[in-house]
Amino acid sequence: MCASKAESHTPSFLPQSPARYAFILNPRSGNGRAARQWSELEHEVRSRVSDYKVFQTEHPGHATELTRQALHEGFERVVSCGGDGTHFEVVNGFFEDLAPINSEASMAILAIGTACDLRKTYCVPKGRDALPFITADGVVPIDVGRVTATDEKGGKLVRHYNTAAHIGLGGVVGEHTNRRSKALGGFMTFLLGVITARIEYSPKEMMVEIDGESYSDKLMEVIVANGFYDGGGMHVAPRGVLDDGLFEVYTIGEMGPIASLLNIPRMYRGTQDAHPAVRYRRGKRVTVRSEERVVVSPDGEVAGVLPATLEIVPKAIRAVLGPNPRVGG
Repeated sequence: MCASKAESHTPSFLPQSPARYAFILNPRSGNGRAARQWSELEHEVRSRVSDYKVFQTEHPGHATELTRQALHEGFERVVSCGGDGTHFEVVNGFFEDLAPINSEASMAILAIGTACDLRKTYCVPKGRDALPFITADGVVPIDVGRVTATDEKGGKLVRHYNTAAHIGLGGVVGEHTNRRSKALGGFMTFLLGVITARIEYSPKEMMVEIDGESYSDKLMEVIVANGFYDGGGMHVAPRGVLDDGLFEVYTIGEMGPIASLLNIPRMYRGTQDAHPAVRYRRGKRVTVRSEERVVVSPDGEVAGVLPATLEIVPKAIRAVLGPNPRVGG
């Protein structure tokens, strides 16, 4: 969500003129569309960047490994080339044992995958039009989310995320969309995932604690957002700010299947809290528990089950943003 003209201001850019660029490319993103688009764009990249290396992913989780490798090798700017799944893996690669590998390195994105909601949060265009921003000399320190969930064996699973973590229905949507071909594009893939997941999902009794205040209820889902868009364009955090050290937290109570489907347009418009079943809060730390199996899904990826704790990591990463980003300045 880029700032409106009335809200726009000059953010606190930090100067950075990176000498070495690492491009983390998921060639299979968008059913191979990312590889085709990269082949069309690389000559322009070469004209803008003298020292770069392309790291191509080969399996799930590989972008995280390659990002860590690139940072250890001294690359100063990592460009994530793909969709939101690739960007999720790349941001995780900036951390090792919860600490940044290089706190002065920066992340940029090249949206050439299935769906890229992060580019709308970063205020950067798609494809070729993003290249001038990739080589920008200014970066902005922004927050990321950190979720500590439970794996299926009862162990601890820690992931960082860019946009939003969905707990409950959104976790089931993540399972559905990750099993489905994304040939229809981001919007239709996620919309079909929402519809099919809602048919099988029933509300779960959850205990939610936000900065020490807790309550229990039967909930469809809990959304803990750092970025502004996900799910193929859902406006999950219309009040969000990228560097304010706070999550936007929505808890969605019981709704019947028809009411849930009728509420989908509100999610895309960013007016979901107008529904009486939706509560909105802001906070730094969110804990969610349940006696039932409830899936946790950060940035559309399945990452464990409850119990889970979500923490904002203030100004954890230096990001390359477009014009009028929603930051505190």
